[in-house]
Amino acid sequence: MFPMKADQSMTSGSLFPQHSSLSIEEFNNLGWEQDNDCNNNCIRGDPREKVLRAHRIFRRTRSLNAPSPFQQFGPCGRIMKNSAMVMQIQDPASQRLTWYKPPLTVLVIKKVSDASVLAPFVQLVDWLLQEKNMVVWVESAVLEDAHLNEDVKFKAIREKLVTFKDGRDDLTDRIDFIVCLGGDGTLLYASQLFQQSVPPVMAFHLGSLGFLTPFRFDNFEEQLTSVLEGHAALTLRSRLRCVMHRKGDKRQEAKVEANADARPAANSILVLNEVVIDRGPSPYLSNIDLFLDGKYITSVQGDGLIVSTPTGSTAYAAAAGASMIHPSVPAIMVTPICPHSLSFRPIVVPAGVELKVSVSPESRNTSWVSFDGRNRQELFHGDSLRVTTSIYPVPCICAQDQISDWFASLADGLHWNVRKRQKCLDELSDLTASGSEDTLDEMENMKLRTRSLNAPSPFQQFGPCGRIMKNSAMVMQIQDPASQRLTWYKPPLTVLVIKKKDSQVLLPFVQLVEWLVQEKHMVVWVESAVLEDKLLRDDVKLENESAKFRQVHGDYCGVRERFLALREKLVTFKDGRDDLTDRIDFIVCLGGDGTLLYASQLFQQSVPPVMAFYLGSLGFLTPFQCDNFQEQVTNVLEGHAALTLRSRLRCSIHRKGERRKESLQPAGSSLLKPSHHRYLNYIELNNGASSGANNNYCNPHMSSNNSILVLNEVVINRGPSPYLSNIDIFLDGKYITSVQGDGLIVSTPTGSTAYAAAAGASMIHPSVPAILVTPICPHSLSFRPIVVPAGVELRISISPDSRNTSRVSFDGRNDQELNHGDSLRVTTSIYPVPSICSQDQISDWFDSLAEGLHWNVRKRQKCLDELSDLTASGSEDTLDEFDNLKIYDASGSSLDT
Repeated sequence: MFPMKADQSMTSGSLFPQHSSLSIEEFNNLGWEQDNDCNNNCIRGDPREKVLRAHRIFRRTRSLNAPSPFQQFGPCGRIMKNSAMVMQIQDPASQRLTWYKPPLTVLVIKKVSDASVLAPFVQLVDWLLQEKNMVVWVESAVLEDAHLNEDVKFKAIREKLVTFKDGRDDLTDRIDFIVCLGGDGTLLYASQLFQQSVPPVMAFHLGSLGFLTPFRFDNFEEQLTSVLEGHAALTLRSRLRCVMHRKGDKRQEAKVEANADARPAANSILVLNEVVIDRGPSPYLSNIDLFLDGKYITSVQGDGLIVSTPTGSTAYAAAAGASMIHPSVPAIMVTPICPHSLSFRPIVVPAGVELKVSVSPESRNTSWVSFDGRNRQELFHGDSLRVTTSIYPVPCICAQDQISDWFASLADGLHWNVRKRQKCLDELSDLTASGSEDTLDEMENMKLRTRSLNAPSPFQQFGPCGRIMKNSAMVMQIQDPASQRLTWYKPPLTVLVIKKKDSQVLLPFVQLVEWLVQEKHMVVWVESAVLEDKLLRDDVKLENESAKFRQVHGDYCGVRERFLALREKLVTFKDGRDDLTDRIDFIVCLGGDGTLLYASQLFQQSVPPVMAFYLGSLGFLTPFQCDNFQEQVTNVLEGHAALTLRSRLRCSIHRKGERRKESLQPAGSSLLKPSHHRYLNYIELNNGASSGANNNYCNPHMSSNNSILVLNEVVINRGPSPYLSNIDIFLDGKYITSVQGDGLIVSTPTGSTAYAAAAGASMIHPSVPAILVTPICPHSLSFRPIVVPAGVELRISISPDSRNTSRVSFDGRNDQELNHGDSLRVTTSIYPVPSICSQDQISDWFDSLAEGLHWNVRKRQKCLDELSDLTASGSEDTLDEFDNLKIYDASGSSLDT
C-alpha cells in the first residue's frame, strides 16, 4: 500500500495519487525486479526507490498496524471522503526514541520498603550524577528511609538530589527521563505522577512479577548510555482517561467535555492498567449499567467490572478470564468480575469509543471505583464514570523490541503455555528429519530478534526532550471507522443476489429479484445452481420424488410461476469457473451468516458492498429484516448507509522445498487466481494508459495466485489423528510458542464470535485492527488466547517432533493437509468486506451479541424496596435511557422482560 494525504484520492485501480506526474508507462519502464519471496510481490531497487520518493510515493514496510484497507468496493462503491475524520499515523516501523535536546534531568523511582533495591538505587544515582552529570530527582519519602541513610556512599550524594512530594509538586515539563527500579508498580506510579505527557520510561526488573520491567540491572551503564544516545525502540502504552460525574453537576460535565483531552480536568485521572468498579464492602451483587457512545449496552450483575487498556489485559483482566492483548492494539477491554451470568464473555471495543458506567436505578447498593489500585472512591446512584482512551500514552523503552519483550514477559512472568514438550514416536524417525530448514534454524536461533513495531499515538512529545523519530516517508492516513459511510462513484447497475439453500427463502428471493428487475431496472446475477432448484422448475418428474416433496412443490406453484417469468432476465455464474471481479456493483444476501462468508469467498480482491438480510439461523452477520426490504434497499442505493469494514486474513501455504512458491491450489477454485490481464485492462480503462502495459508491472493490491482470503478464521487441527497436534507459531519471523492440543484458530475480529468464541476467546468488535490467536483444547493450564496487532505475519508449521500432520481449513472450506516441512502464513489483507449497517457499527454489533448469542442475558435483580430512595436516586439520564430501552430491541419487546 502507498499512503496518501487526506486531500488526495485514488483513481479506480490506480496506484498513484491523481496529482502525480509519473505515468503508468514511465513507471512500468523503470524495470522493476520482482521478489517472489515477498508477500505482496514487493518492488526493490535503489534507482526506482528514488523515483518513488521523488513523486511522494512510499512503500509501506511491515507494521503492527492494520494495512490501510482498499476503499474501492466493486466498480461503484466507495467510502465517503471526510478529511476532518482522517488521522495521521506514523508507521510504527520508524518509531524509535530520539532526543529533541540532550536530556539533563532524570527521575529515579524505586520500589518502597524493599532492602534489596537500596544498593542498585545508590549505584545508579551515583553513576548518573558522577558520570553523566545529570540532575537526579527522587521522591522526598526516599530520603526518610533509615536503611538508606546508613549507607556511606548515599550520604555523600544525598545533598545533590532534588526531591518532590507526591500530591503537592507538579512535575510536568520538569523531567526529561524516568528510570524505575522495582516491579510493575513503579511504572504504574510513574504513570500516575504524569497526567499529561510522560517522559520516556526505562524500567529495571527488581520486583516480583516484572511484566512491565524488561531490563536487567547487571549492565545498567551500557544500557542507559545506549538509551541516552537515542538507540531505543519504544512501546507506546495507551492510557484511559477517566472522569467522574456527580449527580446534578451538569455544568462540571459540560466543562469537562469542552476541555476534552487538551488539558485534563481536575476530576479526570489517567490510568495505565485499569479502572475497576466493584461492590466494595457490600454483600449484595453489583448492578452496573454500561453505555457505549451514549447507547445502553448491558448491565453487569456480579462482583464488578474491569475496563482496561491492552497493557492492563495481562493484569486484573487476565485473572478474570479475559484474552491478553498486545499493547500496540488500539482497543479497550471490558471484563466482568465473577458475573452471575453464564454468557457474559469479555469484549474488546475500539479505542476511540466512550464508555459510561453508572449504578443501575434498581441496584441494592452503591459501587466503588479505583484507578490503577489507587484513588478509591464511591459511585453513588445518579453518578456516572466516563472512560475513553487518552492521547497521552506512556512511552516505555524496549529491551529488545515490542514483540520480543511482550512474549518474553508472557512466558517469564505468567508462564504462558508452559508445559513439557511431547516426544515424537521415534527420536530417529523421518518425522524429526522432515522439518523445514527454516523451522529448525529459527528454533535454534530464538534469541535473534528482528525489529517489532508499535502502534502510534497522536501525541508524540514525551517530556521536554523525548520525541518519536520523524520520518515523513512512513506516515499513513487512517479514516475514523465511525465516519465510514457508503457513497456510489456512479449509480450501481448490477446486483448479485445470494440465497440460502432453503425452501423458506424462495418467496423472499423471488420478491426481491422481481422488484430489482422491474422497479429498479438492475441487472441481477445469481448462481447457476439456483436455476437448478427443483422447487423453481416445472419440468421435474414428480413421480420420482417423495410425497413430502410433491406437497411442497405444489405449495410453491405461485412462486415458481413468478420466477419462471423472470428467469430469462437473470445472469448466471458458476462458482469455481467464472470470475466476478469488477462485474458486480452490489451484493444482497438472503439467509444466514454462511451467505456472507460465501460472498467473501467469491471475491478474492475488492468486494462490492454487501447488504445481508436475516433469513437463517444465527444471523450474527445479517442485521436487516425482510419485512420492508424495498425501503431499506432503496435507502442503500441512494447512498444512505454506514459501513462496517470487516477485515480478512490473507493465507498462503508454503510447501516443503518450494521456498519461493506458495502452493495453495484448492481443487476447482479458479477464483483464487485473479486475472493479471483483467487488472491491467482495468487500470487502462480508468487511467487512459495504452494497452501495451508492461506485464512485469507489480500490483501490490493483487492477491497472490496461491493465497486465499478468509472472513472468519483459518483453523489448524489434528484431523482424524488420535495424537495431539504439535504446532509451532512464529510471529514476524520470531518463534513464539508451540500448541499441543486439538489445534489452533487464527481469526479476524469478525471471527472472534464464531469458532474462537466457542474455544473461550474474548469477543472483538470488527473495527478493532487485530488478529486473534486461540488454542483448541490446549493440553496446558496457561494457554490463554492472545490478541496481536493486525499488521503482523503469523507463520504456523508442524513441530519437527510432532507425531502427526495437521489439517487446515479456510472459513470451513478448502480443507487440506499440512505436512512436516510445510508452513502456513497468515496476515491481514488490504481487501475488507464492506458490510452495510442496519443502524451503525456499535448498535448492530451489540444487537447481534444479545440476539444471536444471548450475551449476558439473565433476569434482572430487583431492588430491596420498589419505593425506596435507591430507585428514586438515579440520574435523569439513566432513568430516561431505561425508559427508552425498547429502541435497542429489534424484536420490539422490553429487554428486561
